[in-house]
Amino acid sequence: MAALLAACAASSVDRKKEADARMQMGITYLDQRNLPMAMRELTRASELDPDNPEVDMMLGMTYKARGDLPKAEEYLRSAIDKNPDYADAHNNLGIVLASQKRWKQAVREFESAAGNVLYRTPEIAYYNIGEAYRMQNDPARAEAAYRRSLQLDERYAPAYLGLATVYGEKGKWEDAAAVLAQCVERIPDYAPGWMELGRANVRLKRNAEARKDFNTVLSVSSDPEMRKQASGYLSILPQEKR
Repeated sequence: MAALLAACAASSVDRKKEADARMQMGITYLDQRNLPMAMRELTRASELDPDNPEVDMMLGMTYKARGDLPKAEEYLRSAIDKNPDYADAHNNLGIVLASQKRWKQAVREFESAAGNVLYRTPEIAYYNIGEAYRMQNDPARAEAAYRRSLQLDERYAPAYLGLATVYGEKGKWEDAAAVLAQCVERIPDYAPGWMELGRANVRLKRNAEARKDFNTVLSVSSDPEMRKQASGYLSILPQEKR
C-alpha cells in the first residue's frame, strides 16, 4: 500500500511538472501569436492539471486573442472560481468585459485587482478603471483613476495619455500639454508621448514647440505609421522665422 501511494504521488508530481512545461510553451506560442499551438499546449496542460487557475487564465487570454470573448470570459471566471484572489485574472476579465462595453462589471473586476495588496501592477488596473470611466463620459472619476495610477508608478506612460485625453476632451489643452510634458520628461524615449504633446502644442498654436516634438518622434520611434504621422505634421507646420 505504501509503495502504491508513493507511486501515485510521484505520478501526480510528474503530471503537474508536465502541465507547467506545456503551459509555459503555450504562453510562448501566445506571445508569438501562434494561436493554434498555444491552444494545443494549454488544453493539454488543463487536462494534466485541471485545478490550476493559471492555465485557465491563459486559455482565457488565448480565446480573447482569437476574438472568442464568451469563451475567454468562461475561462477567466473559472480561474477566479479556483482562486478568488487571482488579481491578474480579475484584471483580464475586466478587459474582456470592457471590450463588450459592459462597463460596470468591468470596473468591478478592475477594482478587485487594484484592491489586492499582492497585485504587482495595480497601476495597470487603475489605468483600466480610468479608461472605463472615460468611455462612460465620467471625466472626474476617470481623472482620479489615472492620477492614482501615476501615484503608484510615475513612469506608467498610458496613464499620462489617458489623463491628457480627459483634459483635451474638455478643451483644457494647457493642462493636457502640461501632463504630456511631464510624461516625456520622465520617459524621454516614449514616442506616443511626444506625438500627443506635439498635437497639443498644435492646438495651442505653439508651432515651434510642436515641430520639436514631432522631430523627437522621428528620433526615438521606428514605427512606420507614427513616423509618417509626425512627418505629415512637420510638412504642414510653418517654418520658424530666422
